[in-house]
Amino acid sequence: MATSLSTDEIARELADYGVELSELRLEQLSAYLELLLHWNRRVNLTAIREPREIVRRLFGESLYLAEVLDLKGWLVDVGSGAGFPGLALKLAVPDLRVTLIESRKRKCAFLKEVARNCQLPYVDVVGERFEAWASASGRERGPDYVTTRAVQGRKKLLASMRELLEPGGKSVFLTTPELAARIQKAGIGWKWQVQLSVPHASGTVILIGEHESQQL
Repeated sequence: MATSLSTDEIARELADYGVELSELRLEQLSAYLELLLHWNRRVNLTAIREPREIVRRLFGESLYLAEVLDLKGWLVDVGSGAGFPGLALKLAVPDLRVTLIESRKRKCAFLKEVARNCQLPYVDVVGERFEAWASASGRERGPDYVTTRAVQGRKKLLASMRELLEPGGKSVFLTTPELAARIQKAGIGWKWQVQLSVPHASGTVILIGEHESQQL
């Protein structure tokens, strides 16, 4: 099934976000997009249907995180859904270890197919709720980043993030200005950076937090 967008067209859409991908990564993104369009017919992965808008609003906004963060090590993505921002970031940072937390089985199946089809290594898909997974014992170290898109920052979620993160690690929210303000208000024990605007996305901001005892 064709996406109706060539890799050149995809590259032009991403350029507005300062994102440049190699031809190989663009081909992987194209394959990811094809799978998303195909699966979205029977699994509600996203309300966005038009390929060009998906590239901009989902891939472009997610990949912009790689432009403002020095991503390395281990990233955990909460409520991954269709893989944004966590799985998309593998395209920009291939060596990044990514764990995708998604409690809905059909979405987990989609994420696994994308990782397999696009040959993305070091990707784990976890089919349970984040708080339950985060509280599991026996983990040698915590992640360097915990990301999430459009998830409300409940106090329990923020507490789980704070306990899980490796010292010096960051929580990263890709969200609306209104939700970002609520998260900052609910996030006791966090030190928040000023909200960062995403280019060409007036309703989307990046909120980054660390433990108050840690330095940015």
